[in-house]
Amino acid sequence: MTSNQFFVDRLPAGETKFFLDGDEHFHLARVARAKPGDRIWLTEGRKKRMLTEVVSLEADKTWLLPVRLDEEDLKTEVILGLGLTRPATMDMIVAKATELGVAQIFPLMTAKSFRLPAGKLIARKSRWERIARAALKQSKGAILPVINEAASLESILPDLEAQQKIFLDESSQAYFRDILREARPVSAILLIGPEGGWSRREREVLTAANYQGLSLGGRILRTETAVVSALTLILHFWNR
Repeated sequence: MTSNQFFVDRLPAGETKFFLDGDEHFHLARVARAKPGDRIWLTEGRKKRMLTEVVSLEADKTWLLPVRLDEEDLKTEVILGLGLTRPATMDMIVAKATELGVAQIFPLMTAKSFRLPAGKLIARKSRWERIARAALKQSKGAILPVINEAASLESILPDLEAQQKIFLDESSQAYFRDILREARPVSAILLIGPEGGWSRREREVLTAANYQGLSLGGRILRTETAVVSALTLILHFWNR
């Protein structure tokens, strides 16, 4: 069996045999059809991954033996703030952002963002967390993004700090590609507006908060395309 990856709440300490139970055991035994001698990866989503070997399978648990422990070393910690878009688009963006190594996601309520009642936002947050876990397993990454409660743009700005602060702005005469040639920052905040972009007032607020407005080029990109494009460039130039 190829080295699949499974999610655990906590990686075991030491080098002794341990067991996997619950849903992940069921997936490993019934879906992946693991057998003794197969190797699988485990992660807790906090930068570490453990390669393990299947020792034996029981009805309610799988016994595993640690082989080695790896740590994902992303040199730039990326925080993504995203104006709320349609549910299917948000789902896709959460998955892709997880695959691309984002550390935190802030769903933002902006002038042009998609409107959801408070009760539905709570349910969506739980859904996004499930999507992020699945994406982490699929991509074999080791960083599970923290998905924060949806909040207004103005309310989060005072609490967000990073070495590099960016917001995508299609009207800007400065280009995203140019900052990638500068020194690699330890941390970066990337804010991307919803479908329809930022309002004039929001651009002013962001500029006043020392965010640099940058363009991805002459074309008007859909929100999901802009997110994937910007994060892929960051991963390639700063986290390769």
